[in-house]
Amino acid sequence: MPEPTHLPPSPAPGASRPAGGFLLWVFLALVATAVGFGLRQKYPTPDYAGTVRLLADGDLDHGERQRQLERLFAGAAAMEGAEQRWVALLAAVALRDAERVAKAVSALGGLPPKLVPVAAEREFLHLGDPMLGNVAAALLAEVEGDRDRAGTKWRQVAVQARMVGNPIAAELAAAAAERLR
Repeated sequence: MPEPTHLPPSPAPGASRPAGGFLLWVFLALVATAVGFGLRQKYPTPDYAGTVRLLADGDLDHGERQRQLERLFAGAAAMEGAEQRWVALLAAVALRDAERVAKAVSALGGLPPKLVPVAAEREFLHLGDPMLGNVAAALLAEVEGDRDRAGTKWRQVAVQARMVGNPIAAELAAAAAERLR
């Protein structure tokens, strides 16, 4: 028959406890750090330029893309530069928000825009969406006076807007067709 196991005696009052409690806290801290790191990877919160690059990469799922577009619009709309104002317009189109589009168009001085980003600031204007890239290209062509290219790009936007169900982009394309007549 096996011998009965004995529990260790309890420490006397005032005696030091074993290091088990400390190890538990270390373990819990490591778990919390791992969870925090995982959440930061899943739900990143980069600065303005980082958000533009993150969206332009095109790897976000729909929900996260929408969240980043919301953040981007809020940040870009509060900035003064031409590139930021274009980004605000394109983010508003992607969000399908007519009120935000009107605000962004007003900040640009109307359509076609009076403010234009320099060539170096145009690289990520597409924000990871081919339709937005065509909106930007169409607006740039209008600003540069290239009516043929602008018309071609706006027709592409109209088709893409129907394909993805974006009424705001379709309205912009229709308004541009009127301007270019």
